[in-house]
Amino acid sequence: MPKRRILILEKKASRWPKFLEEFFEDTPSELKVTEDAALAGEILDRLHPDLVFFNHALVSPAFLQKVRVHRQTRSELRFTAIGAVKNANPSSLEADMAFEEPPAFLEFQKRMIRELPMPEKLYLLVVDDDPEIGAMIRDFLEGRTHPAFEIATAENGKKGLESILRRKPDVLVMDVKMPEMDGRELYRRIRGQQLMLPTIIFFDPISGAEMAEIRKYGRPAVVDKSSRHASLPDLTALILKMAYFG
Repeated sequence: MPKRRILILEKKASRWPKFLEEFFEDTPSELKVTEDAALAGEILDRLHPDLVFFNHALVSPAFLQKVRVHRQTRSELRFTAIGAVKNANPSSLEADMAFEEPPAFLEFQKRMIRELPMPEKLYLLVVDDDPEIGAMIRDFLEGRTHPAFEIATAENGKKGLESILRRKPDVLVMDVKMPEMDGRELYRRIRGQQLMLPTIIFFDPISGAEMAEIRKYGRPAVVDKSSRHASLPDLTALILKMAYFG
């Protein structure tokens, strides 16, 4: 999957650039931030970003015209208006969504996912020595459409790696503490083989040292099974985010 490009037309001193950098830090997305509408228009034409966030107060007529052209020729491109957009209709701003202030991550994630063009089907691999985890995720996702899910499970890192080498999943959800091969070793081997596999660490509480070891090899998304972010709707939104942004 190609790296997603994201253009942000906003004042660098505002809260939005930092918020978006943090939101996308567990993906390989490439972010371009500028306060200059003319430069933003050049980036739009030259790099063909997948998402554009723009402060309507900074846009120029020339930039808005480019937005209209790109909206007509690239159906998968999404525009989000940010900043002073209170009570504004997103369509009047040439946008698919509008946010005045950065919301909570989970709210932003759910709204963003609803607007992204998704494939018809996703292949998900769940690696966890607790069979109830895979069964719970399967029960929640099977029967879903737009996208539909095909779900496979493995009971430890060794079997998970074998499954990945047979068929690469669109997203990997894995535990850390497992027999035979734990999640740290599985992630190290995945990265060592240059497999750019969107990964979610779905874990019971682990030590800072264990997480630091994982971080040596990449920046997967992480969810503590005991946290409020571990609900199945929130996990599903994260799976879709990782599937789209890689």
